[in-house]
Amino acid sequence: MDVWFTSDLHLGHQSVARLRGLEVEEHDRRVLRGIRDLPAGDRLWVLGDLSRGAADGERRALDLLREHGAHLEMHLVPGNHDSCHPIHRSSFRMQREFLEVFESVQPFQRLRWRGRNVHLCHFPRPGMDHPGMASRHDEVRLDVDYLVHGHLHSPQPRSGYGLVDVGLDAWGMKPVRQLAVEKVLFEN
Repeated sequence: MDVWFTSDLHLGHQSVARLRGLEVEEHDRRVLRGIRDLPAGDRLWVLGDLSRGAADGERRALDLLREHGAHLEMHLVPGNHDSCHPIHRSSFRMQREFLEVFESVQPFQRLRWRGRNVHLCHFPRPGMDHPGMASRHDEVRLDVDYLVHGHLHSPQPRSGYGLVDVGLDAWGMKPVRQLAVEKVLFEN
């Protein structure tokens, strides 16, 4: 079994699709194709932002992921656009819906790679946000040595020392294999 990572799917999000140079329908097809094309039985960690965040868009994104990712073991580390993230007061009400699609849903996850602790979180370290924006949600960000994250829509995978952005923008609009993430994290 291979392990894959992705973030910032933003299914149905017209503004993000435009930023990526696509119409929303083509954007969603490309995102879903990347997931559908992964080998059956592999594990996929989605580090948040499934949709634009509105209830109808979120339900649509969950339905699409259920359909296109049914052959995978999928886990979610939610982002600020996901109603199940604890930054939202009613997140506890949404857990059940997300657990119908994902094997697990948690605000972060610690893994062990090459003898080192590596954390998964939607957000980069505290104080880091989109260029030109004040950092938001610092209270739920991790200040750790090795962090795999999304949120920034970085054009390159490496977003700082010990940081790798697995968002679609940095990886050709496709999920990325763990070995490639490790290489950026530890060898560059």
